Amino acid sequence: MKAGWRGFVAPAFVAAVGLTGLSRSAQACGGFFCSVSQPVNQAAERIIFADNGDGTITAVIQILYEGPSESFSWLLPISTVPEGDDLAVASDLAFARLQAATNPQYNLTTRVEGTCRQFRGDNATSVADSAPPRPADFDADEGGVSVDASGVVGQFAWSVISLENPDVPDPSAPALDWLRSNGYDVTPEAAALVGPYLADGMHLLALRLTKGSDSGSIRPIRLTYAAAAPMIPIKLTAVAANRDMGVMTWALSSARAVPFNYNALELNEARINWFNAASTYNQVVTEAADAAGGQGFVTEFAGPSAQLANVVWPSSDETDWQALRGGTYPSLGALLGALRDNYQGWSGFWDALRRVLTLPQGVSFEDFKACPNCFPRVEFSPSNLFDAIETDVIDPVREVQALIDRTPYTTRLYSTLSAAEMTVDPVFVFNPDLPEVDNIHRAERVIECNPNVYQSDAPWRIELPQGSLLRGTARTVNQWPSALDAEPANFRVLSRSSSGPGRVVEDNADEINTQLAAYNESLASASPAGTTSSDRGGFCSLARAPGPSGQPSAPLWLALSGLIGGVWACRRRGQHS
Repeated sequence: MKAGWRGFVAPAFVAAVGLTGLSRSAQACGGFFCSVSQPVNQAAERIIFADNGDGTITAVIQILYEGPSESFSWLLPISTVPEGDDLAVASDLAFARLQAATNPQYNLTTRVEGTCRQFRGDNATSVADSAPPRPADFDADEGGVSVDASGVVGQFAWSVISLENPDVPDPSAPALDWLRSNGYDVTPEAAALVGPYLADGMHLLALRLTKGSDSGSIRPIRLTYAAAAPMIPIKLTAVAANRDMGVMTWALSSARAVPFNYNALELNEARINWFNAASTYNQVVTEAADAAGGQGFVTEFAGPSAQLANVVWPSSDETDWQALRGGTYPSLGALLGALRDNYQGWSGFWDALRRVLTLPQGVSFEDFKACPNCFPRVEFSPSNLFDAIETDVIDPVREVQALIDRTPYTTRLYSTLSAAEMTVDPVFVFNPDLPEVDNIHRAERVIECNPNVYQSDAPWRIELPQGSLLRGTARTVNQWPSALDAEPANFRVLSRSSSGPGRVVEDNADEINTQLAAYNESLASASPAGTTSSDRGGFCSLARAPGPSGQPSAPLWLALSGLIGGVWACRRRGQHS
């Protein structure tokens, strides 16, 4: 049966050659800002494996193709926040929802220890008595910027932001820093354009092209086959693989899944930028896999499937669908419009319509799809249309949720591989002896105040979950140290099987801690504790220090509030010190 699996899947992988060649860049930009400096070049493969407990495996397979994409940003001031709402095909939506629920997050909170020097005229209350900053993770809203709403519409990802304090000296600065940190291209001219609106307390709607918006993707397939264990025919993928192609796998069974013939990788958390984990995470995974010979997987989540109930197909979706199916409509056009409003972005929607609708003579389906309201004489049977939508659009999403619900345990594993590394098909087995893995990682940054330094100049420390200690200063308040890039990407590399804790192949803990200690010592030597900004230039002179890439470092997530406070403090110091 394994041969049958390979024989079926091979054409899907080989087809990538032709599809990738058809990718094209967007031809035009609109709105305020447009740039071609950030190409998108990574294709990712996502697979869900479910162990059915009867000697069969159900696999749901998605392969994405992404080509070069122009970076586009459109900013629009608005007065209010918008609201809204055995072989078969599967749904892209199921993957999107499952991935969102299991994505790694690196949450960094901040606590002030002690009492820092106060500015003249300031309330003498210790900063430590004030409310601590909110956690910073992939979805954080820090640095005086509030994320009021976000989502995806068509080919655009959008966010609505506003300033928590519109009375800051330069209202555009925190907003533009947030936009740049979150992938929006904005030009220097933006400050003069958006600043007055933000100062008046308005919101800012920001839109950008989503990754892969100019490339095609094939619809996932669901396949049930006889097998003792899940296996990815990765050698076939090498035909069309991009360099460092992402491979994301969910394994559903009675216990935690582990790679049987690949290494199990535990990432060095000191290599992750906890101020903006999305900026470094994938690169660290790539380096970790490369260091393991290109054949290793990181376990990003492992836990009871009950945690994912209602994630892929929530009960609210079922209620909405039944309401639509049981509703009454004044015309066929109204019925068709209601279905389009709810499901036209879902996998299979237009294919279902193509099968059921009878179009006026001389009208192609492409014409109808481009302008559905232009052809009121479309004919169809409502019951046939509802059946087609349920079969082609709704059921593929329901079925993935059913796979999750009927298996006790879910594991998510991730790696990146290049074609030259795709020489062994990874096999996964299930090990009941291993602990759960939380996808939420938490750490605390402690700002070490004393009466001789302002808070903006105070040193800080972070104790990482793996036990490592990282120190920082005002000079590194908004940067993750580039010096740590020399550390191993793997904390540990293990070989695991269907029982026991596994065998440690490589343990880098001592080397990592030694390098961290040396880095911490270098900071202590360069910036003696107790010095103020007037002694050593401090925060004011270094607020725009270059980041690891040599570009000006934009403040990131949690550090935004420190940066804004620091700039404000510098100005006050000039006025009152």
